[in-house]
Parts: sequence; C-alpha cells; structure tokens
Amino acid sequence: MAFGFLSKTGKYKRFNFVPRYYDERKERLELKRKMYQEQEIDSDSQRTAFFRDSLQQSWNRGKIVRKQKQSANMRILILILLIIVLGYFVFNGLDDVDQVIKSIF
Repeated sequence: MAFGFLSKTGKYKRFNFVPRYYDERKERLELKRKMYQEQEIDSDSQRTAFFRDSLQQSWNRGKIVRKQKQSANMRILILILLIIVLGYFVFNGLDDVDQVIKSIF
C-alpha cells in the first residue's frame, strides 16, 4: 500500500478537563452557617439583625426575578409585534412599505 497515508484516519485527542461550577447561593449559605456557628445569638438585637439581613436578601432576590420577567416579557412583545408587521407586509405586498414609512415619519 503505497498510498496508505491517504486513507489513514486521525486519532482522537483526549483532554483532562474538569469543569468547575460556582454556586453563589451555596457560598452564601456556607458563610452564614459559619457565622451562626461562631456566634451565639443571645440578645434580641442580634436576632433582629440576622432576621433583617435574611429578609432583605430575599426581597432583593424577588426584585431581580421580577426585573428578569419584565425584560423577558418585553422581548416577547417586541418579537410578536415584529412578526405581525412582517406578516402584514407579506400579505399586502411590499408596495405599501413606502406609504407606511411616510405616514410614520
């Protein structure tokens, strides 16, 4: 086989890649656990401070989720409007495009 190099297949390269995963929530929980274990909560002021901190974090998470939902809904609304406009021009022909643009501007 003088032409064996033409039919020769390449060998697969193997990599030793270990993916890393960072979980911010898990890190926060571990820090809180350490904080609670190191400090004994004896007074009411400490309890209220910890409660206030946890309540504020939950409210912040709610605000972030609400903001993400609003932006996703806005994108969907824009896409639907774009599809409706394109559908209008497809069914009515592209001759009306100039008239519509002149009426808008």
